[in-house]
Amino acid sequence: MDDFEEKISRQDTAISSYREQLVKLTDYKSERDLYSELSAAFAFASGLDDVFKKTLEALSRHLKASYYGVFWLDDRKEQFLYRHGRGYAPALMPAIPAIGSLMGDCLYKKETLWEPRFSERTDVIGLQQDPAERTVLCSPITLNGIDEGVMRLANIDPLIVEKARPIMQTVTMLLCSSLERLTLQAQNEWTLRSLDISFSIARLLEDTLNKKEILKKVCCEVPRLFTCVGCVVAMRDQSGVARPAFSWPDNFMLTGNPVSASIYLQNLLSAFPVGRGLIANIQRDDRRWSWPEAKVKSLCMSPIHFRNTLQGVIIAVGPREETYGNAHANLLGIVAAQTSMTLERAAYLQQQEDMARCDGLTGLYNHRMFQETLREEINRTRRYQRPLSLIMLDIDHFKKFNDTYGHPVGDEVIKMVARTIKGMIRATDRAFRYGGEEFTLVLPETTCENGLILAGRVRQKVEDDRSVQNLSITISLGITDLRPDETAESFIKRADAALYAAKDGGRNRVVRA
Repeated sequence: MDDFEEKISRQDTAISSYREQLVKLTDYKSERDLYSELSAAFAFASGLDDVFKKTLEALSRHLKASYYGVFWLDDRKEQFLYRHGRGYAPALMPAIPAIGSLMGDCLYKKETLWEPRFSERTDVIGLQQDPAERTVLCSPITLNGIDEGVMRLANIDPLIVEKARPIMQTVTMLLCSSLERLTLQAQNEWTLRSLDISFSIARLLEDTLNKKEILKKVCCEVPRLFTCVGCVVAMRDQSGVARPAFSWPDNFMLTGNPVSASIYLQNLLSAFPVGRGLIANIQRDDRRWSWPEAKVKSLCMSPIHFRNTLQGVIIAVGPREETYGNAHANLLGIVAAQTSMTLERAAYLQQQEDMARCDGLTGLYNHRMFQETLREEINRTRRYQRPLSLIMLDIDHFKKFNDTYGHPVGDEVIKMVARTIKGMIRATDRAFRYGGEEFTLVLPETTCENGLILAGRVRQKVEDDRSVQNLSITISLGITDLRPDETAESFIKRADAALYAAKDGGRNRVVRA
């Protein structure tokens, strides 16, 4: 009988052992399936929220939790904001401070906290859900050494309570590792894409030397670098005041109306006098950055320099969903530097072109440009059967000014006559320094009679001018209009002959050929 009872006892022990092994095997298989599912989720997730969603769904199924969610710290690390989850009703949640709450303790202690009697505690802030949270499990999310948020599950199956905490710890570790990898990958992809766009902007700027076109292209291309709700390129005017030159989209203004936009721009340049600035959150910064629309959040600004002087800024304004950081500011800085170099190059080449086309002393077009312009105007006159007149003029007794007062005074006399001419001709007329003290005026759409009136006024204006050491200066002028089938050479020759007739006739007069 004793042997039989002993045999039954051994069988009971064996059965109990088998049962324990079966439970362990079942738990092992369940956890293995959980980690396999999470590994697949981490490998193929498209972004941070996708990782959170798949992780929490798998974890809540395994732990049979009624509530699950991710709570992220706000920009100032002052409170938790509900980011993603299921079961929770965000509208019922009070503000959850980062200090003094269960999730705050979890994050700053870097511990997975299990509260089996959460509904009985009066010293922590509940989330005011219906039904209420009875049990709560929190685990910290720390990415690259920075506290970011907390993963929270509530009302877990009582039968799984003992296994919940170690599973949560393991899953959180795997989650954070995956998120860091995704973040780094996204940063690298974003940087490469942005640099590629930056280089394409540089190539685009090589296609034009026009200042307005350069600034307009830059303003329209900045939104390709990163997400913007608006971009403004502002340049200083002649008085040194910065004013918007271009915007994207069209008519976009800082703060929404012209008056406040102007004040806002001046405040920016006052706060960031070197033209480089970054405001991570406009809505939470100093009151001077207040913005009437909640759809904007960040602002970054980079300087445009010309000859080592701040001439303008590029300003990008970001949406509520994106926080600008140093990476955004650095990319905008690259574009601003490219813009500055392009403007410098355009100005230099324009200067070289002007030197080739203009007279260095007077700023008038030179003899080569006179020949080109005259032929163009002759062709246009014949095509449309319109009048064209030509004036040639010479400073009377100019050699006497040089011999008596010196060449510097002679130069001042030439510049005074040039200023007088430029101040009296129309926008469609062209004035040239023909050579030495001789000038020519090409007058499109002008008959010889009307040209005579202008010539007389120029002659009188020069005679009345006493700005050069109170000297009496006069000029002689010859004028003619274009004849049918006349060449440029004969046209010039007749005007020149009229000029010499004016000089032979006593100077300080106008003669018509």
